[in-house]
Amino acid sequence: MARHLAILREPYLSRILAGAKTIESRFLRVRAAPYGCVTVDDTLLLKRASGPIVASARAARVATFDDLTPARIEALLERYADGLRLDDDMRARAQSSRYAVLIWLTDVAPISDPPTISKHDRHAWVVLES
Repeated sequence: MARHLAILREPYLSRILAGAKTIESRFLRVRAAPYGCVTVDDTLLLKRASGPIVASARAARVATFDDLTPARIEALLERYADGLRLDDDMRARAQSSRYAVLIWLTDVAPISDPPTISKHDRHAWVVLES
């Protein structure tokens, strides 16, 4: 099992913490983390963009998709809309992606004393331990 650092913007982080968003998604133009890096039972540390780590979650299910087209992306977005809870701007940005990772979250819990992780790049996903 691996640990990952997932950087999340609002309103998506709040939606996860409230239990409304149950699937974390990453739509990618190139195969990069978390594509091929996350497996069932991995731990995700959820970090607020430009802020601290606020919660942890466990990957209950993971699905990867490649060779995406706008039509295939739209089908994915429609099929999993209830769990993804994406706004129109995120849906529009996803249209130029060739790859996607969907991670069903479980055991979401706040962290009162988060670990300190030194991060100085702009990557929105980091594999911490594998």
